[in-house]
Amino acid sequence: MSASRWRVLTAYLPGIASVVNSFQSPEVQLSVYQSLMKALDAKTEAEEAQAVAKSRMSSRGKLATDRESASNGHDGELVYDIVEGESIHAMMGKN
Repeated sequence: MSASRWRVLTAYLPGIASVVNSFQSPEVQLSVYQSLMKALDAKTEAEEAQAVAKSRMSSRGKLATDRESASNGHDGELVYDIVEGESIHAMMGKN
């Protein structure tokens, strides 16, 4: 089970239990529980899909910004500004 799934379950389970326990029939309780869990899964999947889409849109915006900041050198090659940050070579040893 993923950490995000665990957080969602611990947040929603008390409310789900309260609703399920409000019914007397074990068959109805099971049906309500299954319906609520299915709805929770659908909600979680939709939120994750939305987060992924938002992340992709953000990445596309960054790529467009990077392209706009590039300029043509005297021989027609693209010239980029040097950006401060960690070198990819320094990250290789962090595995």
